Amino acid sequence: MTSNDQCGLIGIAYLPHGTMLLDPDRGDLPILAKSLHSTCMQISTQIAELNPDLLLLLTPHGLNVHHSINIYQPGISNCYANGNAQWNGQWTDYSVDVDLDSEASKELYLYLKERLSNVQGMLSFAGLSTPLRWGEVVPLYFALHELARRNQNVKNNELKQISMRSKPKVVIIAQPGRGVTSTVEYIVIRLDWLIRYVLAEEKERFYEEQQPNLIKFGQSIRSWCDQSSKRILLVISGDQAHTHAWSSQLPQLYQPDPSCFSRFPQSGTEQADLFDEMIQNWLTGKRSQSNNNLYQLDEDLLVNQAGKIEKQAISCGYAGSLTLQGVMKNDFIQNRIEHSSQPIDSSAHWILTNFSACCPTYYGMLAALFLRNNK
Repeated sequence: MTSNDQCGLIGIAYLPHGTMLLDPDRGDLPILAKSLHSTCMQISTQIAELNPDLLLLLTPHGLNVHHSINIYQPGISNCYANGNAQWNGQWTDYSVDVDLDSEASKELYLYLKERLSNVQGMLSFAGLSTPLRWGEVVPLYFALHELARRNQNVKNNELKQISMRSKPKVVIIAQPGRGVTSTVEYIVIRLDWLIRYVLAEEKERFYEEQQPNLIKFGQSIRSWCDQSSKRILLVISGDQAHTHAWSSQLPQLYQPDPSCFSRFPQSGTEQADLFDEMIQNWLTGKRSQSNNNLYQLDEDLLVNQAGKIEKQAISCGYAGSLTLQGVMKNDFIQNRIEHSSQPIDSSAHWILTNFSACCPTYYGMLAALFLRNNK
């Protein structure tokens, strides 16, 4: 698989950002979250062995530009990003502090501007720092945990504050917000049903246009990475369907916000389980493996099947999945989770080494790691 002298894109980690995964020792933790925490830690160990120079993080919950891809602080030297994983007043003791890569962010910004129409660069706080929240902190915590633990020589359960300087540096990209602005949505409420229908159609068209744009974005990310002299790990932050059934017996901390009660019932939507199953099958090749256990990411399954029900399932990870489709377009993948006894196939571009999915509460989560195969 990947050797330490290989450059370009060496691995892809698809990581959840549910804060409940951070502390497996919480007494009120939904039981399914513990196994996913374990998988995230296994992925962290593999990332440490990869020894990346650069982490490229895609986040759906960052400082989003409404219709554009947003690269944090391109070309700003001595810039850092930090924050904690606060959610409902909990997990504030888990934090991440990383250096942003000035040179790489500027190169990527200029590269994407030549190829895509919807790319912006954000300069926040006079270029001094950038705030992070759970959508960045949780996946960065897992991606960097083992590297930081080895540097600080501490036990796993003792490390809650991740601080990385120099290597690996980080480039952060916020995926575009989708739909119409809150102002338009506010006006829509006051319009008659015909205008409401027209604007809903416009919102639907925008949503469908995002799919090929994000796939093209993924292809551009891949081509930029593969011409780099750095060892790059792509980290995709995203959770799955947010409309699963949930129990009122769970602590309120793990229940959806009351504002969601009118959007989907406590019993969940029929699309939630189906959407998550489709994404898991798409990622692992369960429906498309050939006799030699090689598969390609199934664009039809992701776009035309999962995409048709995502609006009811509500997944913040869907934009990242579309981007990954572009990154790995036409590549062959070998699933080593279900077929670990088989030798690595030299025809495979990627090896799926870790995968776990669960739904501990109203939203689904998954974690996966793909390693570049250089054999």
